Amino acid sequence: MASILQLAGMLPRDPQFREWVSQYTVPPSEVTVDEAAEFIRIACGVDSRRQLTENAGAADAFHNFIRRPFVAWRDKQCQPQGAEA
Repeated sequence: MASILQLAGMLPRDPQFREWVSQYTVPPSEVTVDEAAEFIRIACGVDSRRQLTENAGAADAFHNFIRRPFVAWRDKQCQPQGAEA
């Protein structure tokens, strides 16, 4: 399993993650890798993703506000049309 630092580094390069982040832009628009990385830093209250390994509150924010909601959204996107969870 990837560490929190590895995951925070990989997510911005994932097109599905950038699509998820784009929902939070006003107006919704395509998000770059750099913008997705900045989204993570802002949501977690850190200046560097490396701080996720040093700051328990930032790590919790990453899991609760970034990773879990993204995974739930991604899984929902993969469900066949009309399928109920």
